Amino acid sequence: MPRTILLRIALFLSLAIAIGLIGYYTGMQFAPAPAPPTEAAQDDHEDEHGHDHGSGEVVELTDAAFNNLKIAVKTMRGETYVAPLTIPGEVVEIPGRSSFTVAAPVGGNIRSVNVDAGQLVHLSDALFTLDIVDEPVLSAQVDLLDVLGQIDVTKAEINRLSPLAQSGAIAGKTQLEFQYQEQKLQNRKDARIQELIARGLTANQVSHVIEQRKLIKQIDVLLSEVPRVDDSSEQDPVSFVVESLEIHPGMTVERGTSLARLADHRYLYIRGEAFEQDVPRLYELEANHLPIEVQFGHSHQDAAHRNYATRTAEIAYIDNHADETTGTFFFYLRIKNEVAADSLLLDQSVTRQWRFKPGQRVHLQLPMDKYEDQFVLPREALVEEGIETFVFQQVFGHVEPAMKEFQKVPVEVIHRDTNTAVIRRDGDIRLGDTIVVTHAYQLYLEMLSKAGSGGGSDHHGHNH
Repeated sequence: MPRTILLRIALFLSLAIAIGLIGYYTGMQFAPAPAPPTEAAQDDHEDEHGHDHGSGEVVELTDAAFNNLKIAVKTMRGETYVAPLTIPGEVVEIPGRSSFTVAAPVGGNIRSVNVDAGQLVHLSDALFTLDIVDEPVLSAQVDLLDVLGQIDVTKAEINRLSPLAQSGAIAGKTQLEFQYQEQKLQNRKDARIQELIARGLTANQVSHVIEQRKLIKQIDVLLSEVPRVDDSSEQDPVSFVVESLEIHPGMTVERGTSLARLADHRYLYIRGEAFEQDVPRLYELEANHLPIEVQFGHSHQDAAHRNYATRTAEIAYIDNHADETTGTFFFYLRIKNEVAADSLLLDQSVTRQWRFKPGQRVHLQLPMDKYEDQFVLPREALVEEGIETFVFQQVFGHVEPAMKEFQKVPVEVIHRDTNTAVIRRDGDIRLGDTIVVTHAYQLYLEMLSKAGSGGGSDHHGHNH
């Protein structure tokens, strides 16, 4: 009995093992083939196109969208860039040159004001008409006219006595006395002429008194004998703008009273304010006549605005005194002004507006650190995403016609200032790459929008 039971158990185990082996080989025969690895396919895609798009790293634009955004691109090449130090500045007048006061030459009453504030005036223009009430000036004119009359009488007497003296009818001493008298009168005449000029009349006005034998009771106050700029020329004529009028018709003024303030703003100073550690660099710039960039207004905008609002000038001089309050040092650049507009009024007078005005704030870019053989881009080309900074590189060769593709590429920035960024050359950007330099942030927003929509990825993983 026990032997029979053992045989049955052995038979049962043999059948179970046989059935298990048959099931195993059957499953191996009909099992599906394994899927190809995704990573290998990704590598093949990269090899085919030469770069890795990545999810959400590429944005495509139609040519129309590209043109509407006014996107500009730049081909990368090694450049030298001198990084500037930005310091504040202000437009100021040149002392003793940019403005002066027109004063009353003699005491009198203002008959008329012939100019308006803001009007452009030139040499020899009549600014005011003045009735003379200055007693010493009138008395000197009266005395001059009296002397002229006595000289005429003396000359006539000399002419009458001359033939008599020659014939011996009278003594020659008599004629000689009249000649001495004439000489005294001539000296008195010269003294009165000098007195009138000293009291405010011009040489032409005194000549008019002598020729016409009449008192001058009314004069025109002319623009004359004004400060000049050494390098003025016929193409750059002396002209002034009436800044302010201090008087009105009917007003009585004394000699020397301020009548108007005129300004000559053809040339101005730019006053910069530097700290003590920057002064040695200023000495270098002055000694080597190196220009400093001056930025007016919104110079931080695009290239067109920067070109319009940027000028260069050399240092004229560095102040030898430090500001007692701030401890800063002033230095001055001389700049030639530009006419913004001339307006012709109904009375044919002209008003002038200068482009650069005293009191106008500026930024001065002192050249400092030098970067050689690096990639230089405008700040607008950079996009910052957290701690990462990247640019958009244009990709060619595998998009549909009338389409442009741009790929996000991280960069290492070794310098950045208000307008410019310097990119290290040993990064992902290579010589000859085409980089977007305007409206890069709009491209970034478009990339985020397409990545967020998750639509349309049938063409090499791109979003359309």
